[in-house]
Amino acid sequence: MTQLSNKYLISFWRVSLSIIFILTTLSSYAQKKEKVYMSMDYKQIINEYRLVEVTIRTRVEGKFQPLQNVPIDVTMKTEDSETLLATINSNEDGFASLVIDKDFSYFRDEEGKYTLYAKFEGNETYKKASKKSKMKDLFLYANLIEENSVKTIHLSALEFVIDSLSIPLEEIDFIVFVDRIFADLKIANGKLINGKATVIFPDDIPGDKNGNINILVNVDEKNYQIVELTTTKSWGTPLVKEKNKNKNAASISYVVFMIVSTIVIAIFGLLLSKRINNKS
Repeated sequence: MTQLSNKYLISFWRVSLSIIFILTTLSSYAQKKEKVYMSMDYKQIINEYRLVEVTIRTRVEGKFQPLQNVPIDVTMKTEDSETLLATINSNEDGFASLVIDKDFSYFRDEEGKYTLYAKFEGNETYKKASKKSKMKDLFLYANLIEENSVKTIHLSALEFVIDSLSIPLEEIDFIVFVDRIFADLKIANGKLINGKATVIFPDDIPGDKNGNINILVNVDEKNYQIVELTTTKSWGTPLVKEKNKNKNAASISYVVFMIVSTIVIAIFGLLLSKRINNKS
């Protein structure tokens, strides 16, 4: 009888421990993970490189907060799988970027498009998140001509389809800027029609001391994502250094001060001399 009781007791404890283990495991899985918000930009910097930019954040008390130092996989879709291009880590602002060589060979579909993914696999605190960009290459060209004092930018564009370049069938919006330190100066906007557009450039744009300015052409279209072309041209108004103006003004002020001071001292000396002679 005692052996039977012990047998049931052992079985009871085994079942109890199993239940506790299962409940503990389910509890850990049931813990709510924080949602992750991710954005992804892809830029084609003409004649230089390609750029993947990722921002990853979460919400704390209703406010967005950056996720710092988390790994993000950047992959490329291939025919039947994905290829890892690189793993990048977010900085203190939740920002991460990957520079890709301009001659990198992408796997393209029948439309000439390629697909990139940015993926965060999640962890014990945060849920997984991902973004993708699908695009094809757009090549921008700018021919800058000045004729009869009229400055003209002739823009042209070709898109890469399968294994050749062709004229885009759809109209493409573009904006022309001049590079500035704080905020780029918008010069013009329009549409590339049959891959062509013309922009008249103004005459009153300040440049550096030699009149050089950086002209930026920007396209932001779903089919191509962000495409940027930068060219430098001496179409600006040469900058006159204020330092020289101030220096000249200071020199003139100093000369005037010395002349006035000399006259005042001379007059004072003359008056003092007369007063001494009168006393004598």
